[in-house]
Amino acid sequence: MLRLLTDSMCDMPLDLQTHPNMDMVSLNVVLEDGTSLRDKTEITIDEINEMLKEGIMPTTSQVLPEDFRNYFTEQAKAGNDVLYLSFTSKLSGTYELGRMILKEVKEEYPDFNCVIVDSLQSGGPIGLVAAQLLKLIDHGATLDELEKAAYAFRPHVHFLFTMQNLKWLSRGGRIGRAAAYVGDILKIRPVIDVDEGVLKVIGKVRGDKKALSIIQGRLEELLSEYRDQKVGIAIVDEETCRPLTNRMEAIARSEGISKFEEAQIGTVLAAHLGVTGTGIYFWDRDPNQIIRESGITCGGEIPDFAQCK
Repeated sequence: MLRLLTDSMCDMPLDLQTHPNMDMVSLNVVLEDGTSLRDKTEITIDEINEMLKEGIMPTTSQVLPEDFRNYFTEQAKAGNDVLYLSFTSKLSGTYELGRMILKEVKEEYPDFNCVIVDSLQSGGPIGLVAAQLLKLIDHGATLDELEKAAYAFRPHVHFLFTMQNLKWLSRGGRIGRAAAYVGDILKIRPVIDVDEGVLKVIGKVRGDKKALSIIQGRLEELLSEYRDQKVGIAIVDEETCRPLTNRMEAIARSEGISKFEEAQIGTVLAAHLGVTGTGIYFWDRDPNQIIRESGITCGGEIPDFAQCK
């Protein structure tokens, strides 16, 4: 059996999270008293939002080595093949840790077939790729075919986001307190693009309107001709994010997008962004077109769903 493993930095619809060939390992949220809780299983986004609103600033850590070791060993014993689509290696040591533990497990189980693909992404875009990989598994893809697809899809998903309050970045040590204080007074809004696994600030402007204008320009540039897709809207706290979420959707509609899916992000990402983060994630090309042009097959044949133009 072929299985897809993601970590908790992958955000995707609940129905796909329970796909019979889908597994997850969790990164961790570390509380001020040192307690470590597994993202999405031992702590929820609602719980961490309450902490953030109370001024509690937890830290985060990568997947526990024993979680990787237990999972890989279990799959090796079961005779399953595995593709692990990881959180970007540019922002976490989870990818390298997974590779190290896999090497150790393969010394005991040399016939275990498992590959690890660095998604170079975070959150919703990983979910977009994972959803397509699950579709290929359903159509009989082999591990080699799935790996080829993962690399072909990887450059074609994008994540743009902004936030309305910089104090969370300051408390986490990602910007200075003075910069955050002045930035909040002036209503400075950073606009961030996840580009090749790195968070790149593509704009620092005053006010939500200008921040959304930058996102709209980048969205128009990247969408190309692929408007017939379901675009993801990432939010942290439903109540806090709602006004900006509605405006984000309005911008996407003005670019010809009519289908949306909202998703709360995981607790690890929320710990870094605070309650005001809002983003949009999407494909720049039709994944079925990528399948056709890349010669991706399932059991040696191009899958039926990718045949149509």
